[in-house]
Amino acid sequence: MDNDKVVNMGEKKPAFSFKGYLRGGIILLITILLLVLVLTNLFIVKENEYKVVRQFGEVVRIIEEPGLNYKIPFIQSVTTLPNYQMTYNVQEAEINTKDKKRLIIDNYTVWRIEDPKKMITNARTMVSAETRMAEFVFSTVRSELGQLNYDEIINDEKSSRGSLNDKVTNIVNDLLSKDDYGIVVTDVRMKRTDLPAENEQSVFTRMISERESTAQGYLSKGDAEKNRLLLRQIEK
Repeated sequence: MDNDKVVNMGEKKPAFSFKGYLRGGIILLITILLLVLVLTNLFIVKENEYKVVRQFGEVVRIIEEPGLNYKIPFIQSVTTLPNYQMTYNVQEAEINTKDKKRLIIDNYTVWRIEDPKKMITNARTMVSAETRMAEFVFSTVRSELGQLNYDEIINDEKSSRGSLNDKVTNIVNDLLSKDDYGIVVTDVRMKRTDLPAENEQSVFTRMISERESTAQGYLSKGDAEKNRLLLRQIEK
């Protein structure tokens, strides 16, 4: 047998390459890390919301169109603000009417964010914006109701009350616009108007007294008419 034709099986077997496996592992790890980095910096804008993109704390983008977006890793952050109408219950408070009567009012405000960047710049947070708005609403309601008498406030049919809610809404929006708060009030409504607790009993007593007085007046007129008829019968 020719020695040149003898095949050494040990020489044909490939040698194990540690460097090759190491290189492949590193490439796979880098690929996974890049994929994670991309996925963790994608964000979705939903209906009825604003996405605020900040870079080193400064607002660089406001996104309101629904869809998929991307932020720069590590240097940008994303927060969410509502893009729909919200209701804020203004804390009940005491006011004085034109005829010097004390009244407890309880109202609510419907509002929305119109310009998120202005709101963040001038009010900083939603809580601060709501607080400032509530102050404007209270001062305006107190001023407007202070020009009406108690009966005009309590009785809806009184024309002097008129479009009070619309008037308050317009005044509050003017104040918010002047300070560039980036929010808009769409409606202000009074839920309740009551007398202070210590005044309720006295008013109730006065109402009973007035009704008794009226009833007594009717009785007196009835007695007078009865006596007049009796006199007529006697004269006949």
